[in-house]
Amino acid sequence: MYTISLLFIHFYFISCETLLTIHNDNHHNTDEMFSILQNVHKKCPEITYLYDLPLKSVQNRPLRVIVFSSNPTKHDLLEPEFKYVGNMHGNEVVGREILLNLAEYLCNEYKFNNNQNIRKLIDTTRIHLMPSMNPDGWEMATTYAWNGTGGQQRYQDIKTMLREEGASDWLTGRTNANNVDLNRNFPNLDEFIYRYNHYAHHRNNHLDMETFQTLTKGTDCGNNAYQSETITVAFWIMQLPFVLSANLHNGDLVANYPYDDSELHVQTYSPSPDDPLFQQLAESYSFSHKTMSTSAKPCADELFKDGITNGAAWYPVCGGMQDFNYLASNCFEITLELGCRKFPPGKLLAALWEDNKNALINFMWQTHLGIKGLITDEQNQPIFNATIKVFALENDKWHYIDHDVTSGMCRNIDISATDRDVMNPNLRSKFGFEQFDVEVFDFKLMLTQI
Repeated sequence: MYTISLLFIHFYFISCETLLTIHNDNHHNTDEMFSILQNVHKKCPEITYLYDLPLKSVQNRPLRVIVFSSNPTKHDLLEPEFKYVGNMHGNEVVGREILLNLAEYLCNEYKFNNNQNIRKLIDTTRIHLMPSMNPDGWEMATTYAWNGTGGQQRYQDIKTMLREEGASDWLTGRTNANNVDLNRNFPNLDEFIYRYNHYAHHRNNHLDMETFQTLTKGTDCGNNAYQSETITVAFWIMQLPFVLSANLHNGDLVANYPYDDSELHVQTYSPSPDDPLFQQLAESYSFSHKTMSTSAKPCADELFKDGITNGAAWYPVCGGMQDFNYLASNCFEITLELGCRKFPPGKLLAALWEDNKNALINFMWQTHLGIKGLITDEQNQPIFNATIKVFALENDKWHYIDHDVTSGMCRNIDISATDRDVMNPNLRSKFGFEQFDVEVFDFKLMLTQI
């Protein structure tokens, strides 16, 4: 039983552990992963910050995050919050390693190489990197490869085995230490939204009460208890104002976007209200990746046009983190499958980093598409929990996107309310891969006589 709390960030202070630099030719265990993050912070303390989520893994390992920003310790007004989460399935490890590479790359390019593109990205974005959401699973996959598949008979030590062949078992380590798949363990908010869609007026975002209701019920879609890793990440998503995210997996080569589940839990295309934007976000990664968007079948089974797929069209997932982000917050998350082998040999990691480096950077830049702004009253005070209704212009007709944006969680005010005048209510915005300067557009609500 876990106590649910929104006051959840635990600050992490640098200890005197041995610092380690990245070796691109091999995998890193959990202690080495933490040492790399410490080393990056030591090299770039002005633009980085380390913290742990409050709940640890089942086996008491921290879920650690490194932040990059010009003001890394707190949220700046109008600065978008972004996150990458790796290693949710413990035996899918490429995301874990390339996020370590990304952390070192951002530090080096900002501080030592004067990379203006990276400097602008970090100065205008708050970037959170969690290399491993499931460190217990990683340790289980590695231990099984060493003890259960004969690794110790073929190699002198675990590090050599990981460098030369990685781990081959398709399932061991996928789950956490309680044998629960964390990507089936989030509150199933799809169930609520599909039911609500049958009504003309309904809640369509920030399903926080539904989240609490589901968590207190006690079990996920597979009748498993909600896990400490899931609970702490769920509240992280709900607490911080993330706008964009990607969840890094292995097993195929494709960018997957919501919805992950269909109303009847069958394999069928299940578009979210923001389907065109999600397709664009997925393509922003696949087309920037070295091979993801090519027409070949990378893993012999599936052919994904342009390297993207709707989640439920591929296979339905109940209780996934991707849909939870979209329905519990303002965060748009996609799932990135980064290769056919889940735990490839460490000697291939340098090439995998190069395959993904430009795509990782380009996807972060997508936080600066479109518009952003403030909603204030006549005294220029922010109005919280205001609802922004967004319309898309398609074939010269306005189409309502049935997923509102909410400014906060305090007062229930709709910007289309009849008792207020809205200053500057209309804006047309164009999107494109190369648009990296977001437009600032503010609303001011004025009290009027009815």
